[in-house]
Amino acid sequence: MGLIDRYLAREILLPFAAALLFLTQILLATQILGQADVLFGSGVSLVDVGLVMLSLMPHLLGYVIPVAFLLGVVLGVGRLAEDREVVALGAAGLSPVRLVRVPLLLGLVVAALGAWLSLSVEPASIRAARLRLNEVVKRNVTNDVRGGTFYDQIPGYTIYAERARGGRWENVLIQDRSNPDAPMLALSHRGRLEPVGAGQDMRLVLEQGEVHREEVGTADYASAAFGKAEILVGLGTALSDRNVLAKSSREATVSDLRARAAAAREKGDVVEARRQEGYLHRKLSAPLVVVAFALLGVPLGAERRGGRAFGMGATFLLVVVHYLLLRGGEVLTQLGHLPAAFALQLPNLVLGAAGIGLVLLMARRGPEAVR
Repeated sequence: MGLIDRYLAREILLPFAAALLFLTQILLATQILGQADVLFGSGVSLVDVGLVMLSLMPHLLGYVIPVAFLLGVVLGVGRLAEDREVVALGAAGLSPVRLVRVPLLLGLVVAALGAWLSLSVEPASIRAARLRLNEVVKRNVTNDVRGGTFYDQIPGYTIYAERARGGRWENVLIQDRSNPDAPMLALSHRGRLEPVGAGQDMRLVLEQGEVHREEVGTADYASAAFGKAEILVGLGTALSDRNVLAKSSREATVSDLRARAAAAREKGDVVEARRQEGYLHRKLSAPLVVVAFALLGVPLGAERRGGRAFGMGATFLLVVVHYLLLRGGEVLTQLGHLPAAFALQLPNLVLGAAGIGLVLLMARRGPEAVR
C-alpha cells in the first residue's frame, strides 16, 4: 500500500471509528432504556447489566458498522476534497477514481467482519443475552413479592405474604388457578420462589402449611397438611413479555433457519418457509451493503458544493433508502414474487449499481468533479 493509500485509509478509519463508538453508545442507551423495567429491577446487579450489554454488542454492531463506514468514507474523502488535495492529485496525473481503491478494499474487510459477526457470533451472543435476561426476570419476580400486597404477575397464581424480605416470605397465601376445574388454595408459614434451569419454570417452595382444593361443579373438597411442598410454576407470558429477546429470530443460526424452512415446506406451510428463508438471506445481505457504501461514499464525499452537511445528509438518506429496499425485499420474498436469495440482495445490487454509476461519472469529469 502506497503513501497515498495509507493516508486515505487513515482519513477514513478515524471518523469510522468515532462514528462506530458514538452510534454504538446511542444504541446501547436505547436498549437499556427499552428494558429499564427489567434491567433496573429489584434483582439486578451492575454485573447483569454489563453482561447483557456485552452480549448484545455483536447484534448492535450489525446495524452500526455499515452506517459508520459510510460516514467514515464520506467524511474522509470530503476532508481531502475540502482541502483541495484531490485537485492536487488530479494535477499530478492521478484520476479521482484512484480514491475508490482504498475504500473498496476497506469495505471488503469490514463486510467480511460484519458477515462473521452476523453468521457466527450474533446467534450465540443473542442466546447468551436472552438467558441472562431470563435469569434477571426470574430474580425480579422473586424479589417483587412485597409484604402486605397481592402479587398476580405470574399467570394463574396470586401470591400474598404478610412479610417479605430477601426473596423469603412469611405467612403466605397462594391461590392457584392454573387448573380452572380444580382451583387450589395454599397457606404456609414460609415460602419462596427459586429459578429452575434456563427456561421459564420456577419452583414455588412452601413450608409448614396446608392446601385446600375443590372440584368445580361437585361437592368434593379436599385438604391436607404438609411439612414442605414444591410446585413447578411456569412464568409463561410474565417472562416472554418482559424479555424482548424471547422471540428474536437473530438467535437462529444458518443451519437452524435452513432446517426450519425445509420443515415448513414439508408441512406445506409456504409462508413460514419464505419467512425463514428471508431471515437467512437478511443475515447475508446486511453486512454486504458496506461494499456498495464504499462505492457511493467516494463521489458523495468528493462533492464539495454542499460541504460536510451534504455528506451527512447523503449518509442519512442512503441509510433510509437501504432500509426501505431491504424491507421491500422481505415483502417480495414473503409474497413469493422473488426468491429470497435475490430479493434480499436487491438493495446491495441497486446501491452498488448507483455507486458504480457515480464513480464512472466522476471519472469522466476528472478533477473537475471536485472543483
